[in-house]
Amino acid sequence: MSARHVLIVDDDPALLQALPQTLRLRMSDVVVDTADCARVALERIAERDYDAVVTDIKMPGMDGLTLLAEILARRPETPTLMVTGHGEYDLALRCLRGGAYDFIQKPIDRESFVASLHRAMQAHADNRRLKERNLALERCANEMEKLVLQLDGRQARILIIDDDPALLQALPQTLRLRMSGVIVETAASAMAALERIAVREYDAIVTDIKMPGMDGLTLLAEILARRPDTPTLMITGHGDYDVALRSLRSGAYDFIQKPIDRDRFVASLHRAIEAHAVKRREKDRSSALERCVSELELIVVKLGRESQPAKGGP
Repeated sequence: MSARHVLIVDDDPALLQALPQTLRLRMSDVVVDTADCARVALERIAERDYDAVVTDIKMPGMDGLTLLAEILARRPETPTLMVTGHGEYDLALRCLRGGAYDFIQKPIDRESFVASLHRAMQAHADNRRLKERNLALERCANEMEKLVLQLDGRQARILIIDDDPALLQALPQTLRLRMSGVIVETAASAMAALERIAVREYDAIVTDIKMPGMDGLTLLAEILARRPDTPTLMITGHGDYDVALRSLRSGAYDFIQKPIDRDRFVASLHRAIEAHAVKRREKDRSSALERCVSELELIVVKLGRESQPAKGGP
């Protein structure tokens, strides 16, 4: 558990020595700083976020009530305990109405003082933990919103593979006319396709089966090994039912027969792209949630350590 920091403000040298000694004896994890006037106190507050501040009210120059207002303006979450003279009930009431956490009467009852200070620091720790948790949740929400915007604004990218130059020109033209916003790339061989797949993730791939060198079925196996989430549509010859069946059993998303029915081709490709988008959104959302959970788990661990009872505390 990290040390807690307390600032004591008083123009009485004797009290400024006695109170820190009391705290060090009874709260072993507390680091105590002192200030003999409000001006010095404000300088210290500017440099450090204290777990609690204890200040006398009647001091030369800036009094405790004015100092309290400054503390609330600069460190609104820091609890402040006010030291008042015996019987000064109206002054104590003004302190509480002014935002003080508690007031301590002179002569100071050390047991009551330590107990009140412990409660103040615990309240400050609780507020800090709540703020950290809310910030973590806000970061998670912002990450999810950015993810949604990123996915909504992303253009679909398609790779078409065929050794027939005429088909390699006709299919991209068809897609650009019938599917607005898509980006179409082409490859004249399986090896060229694998080079593209190695550096980019596509939303769908369309490949002919019968190609020189590596055929479409072998290419399909390579695609599934390297980009298993990417749907692949296989172009088959008319009547090649056995080949089409082998394609589907091997993991193809669909098959398109030659001569190609362009309406059916576009409809199947659209479904493939949408299926890929759903998988991608689920995967990205799961990754974002895992990051959020990890961050929240770290906060829980931190909170657990901070919530352990302090040695020497009440």
